[in-house]
Amino acid sequence: MKAKNHITVNVMAPLVVGDPHDLFSGPSQEAWRKFKRHLQEMKRLGVEAVTTDVWWGLIETAPGIFDWTYYDKLASEIVDAGLKWIPILSFHRCGGNIGDTVFVPIKPWVWSELKSVTGYSDDHDLKFVSEQGNTSDEYISFWNTVHALPLYERVMRAFRSHFAHLCDHIAEINVSLGPAGELRYPSYNSHDDGADYPARGSLQCYSRPAIEAFRQWVFNKYHNAEGIDRAWGTNVAGGQEINPPSNPAEFFQRGDHWDITYGRDFFEWYSTTLFNHGRMVLRLALSVFAADDSPFAGIDIGAKVPGVHWRTGKREGDHVVLGDRLAELAAGLLRTGFNDWDHDDQGRGYRPLMNLLAELQDNPNSRVVLHFTCLEMPDGEGGPEANSVARTLVTWVGAEADRQGVPIKGENAVWWTLPKHESWTLMRSHLDLPGQEEHYQGLTILRMGNVAENRVANDEMARTIEVVKNQDGESPVAKTA
Repeated sequence: MKAKNHITVNVMAPLVVGDPHDLFSGPSQEAWRKFKRHLQEMKRLGVEAVTTDVWWGLIETAPGIFDWTYYDKLASEIVDAGLKWIPILSFHRCGGNIGDTVFVPIKPWVWSELKSVTGYSDDHDLKFVSEQGNTSDEYISFWNTVHALPLYERVMRAFRSHFAHLCDHIAEINVSLGPAGELRYPSYNSHDDGADYPARGSLQCYSRPAIEAFRQWVFNKYHNAEGIDRAWGTNVAGGQEINPPSNPAEFFQRGDHWDITYGRDFFEWYSTTLFNHGRMVLRLALSVFAADDSPFAGIDIGAKVPGVHWRTGKREGDHVVLGDRLAELAAGLLRTGFNDWDHDDQGRGYRPLMNLLAELQDNPNSRVVLHFTCLEMPDGEGGPEANSVARTLVTWVGAEADRQGVPIKGENAVWWTLPKHESWTLMRSHLDLPGQEEHYQGLTILRMGNVAENRVANDEMARTIEVVKNQDGESPVAKTA
């Protein structure tokens, strides 16, 4: 019999409370009063912790100069309400994603500092450039992670020093790994036309450093032009002919991502780049927060991965007919060279991602916990156009995490599902509770205000917490097909 885990039930705070630059204005004070009321309600319900973004664009006003005034107040209010705090070190931009109601950009000095380190003269070399030729400045591109690590470390060490006195009140430190804080490419973000849900997304590897990195990766794999030509059936000459797909629409339509070695190599490189970035940033976080002399040693480090559920497939009875899964590919989460999408025991394509997270469990002090989204969504979400098996995807990912010993928790993807009873039934059905062989060890609900102010969400949150607290008995959780 599997040992029971402590299941956590947490909530997300607003992106910001009031005006972080003017805490004492009339609107800010009203926002803080509302925030306090919501905290009191969460405490009454039995919520354990509140997650908050700690926006890089708010705290580091100039290189090495930090202003913690707003976050001192935020943390104090949470702790004074008797709740734990889960800070998210948000190295991404706020604005342009679903639910973003404020705008907090990455500071201009960040791009200037990186240009001075890399020698690049163009900001575009530091950002994602898509197949449409558009630039995303939501996160430093993964081809510059090595150069960005000292900047990330400066933030982590400043946070560790400033908030050491709150270590007993912090339940987890989550680390932003990409746009919206998630380990993914900005493949369905607002800088590209027609790329968002339920489209296939757009590839994000057309910057000069990305193209150079792809060429170098290919030469490292095949050693020389002759080796590349034998594998690809091409004539690459000096290597300038090695590029990401020049016409991605035709590339996918022909099936080249599956059928030819070039396509399989491309997606191996594309996802490897993403995973290497995640590995470097999470290793850094462990070295800072989980070090033997750190006040935060023993506290979980959190990493978020999105449930890119559209185009995953459709259900026909008990069988799943796979979709093209192009949205997951464009986000960097899958590869095409392993022939593993149809195999449960290989994670339905998610084994390489879990390999990374399993590798990071070697720290003796702190775990790395995966947070996966879309736990509230059923198969068939969005109708035939979306081609979604969201619930099944959540199960695939949870099962692979369990196989590899990766602690996993879940979130709802969007707030507007919370007034539906069936959304909560689905979320509870994924929890690692007695009587149901599932894998998720916690829930974080987006957002606190939606739970506090909606009667259905409030009642369902109370029921969820009651089920978790009574997990020693027979769980009343309903299973869904």
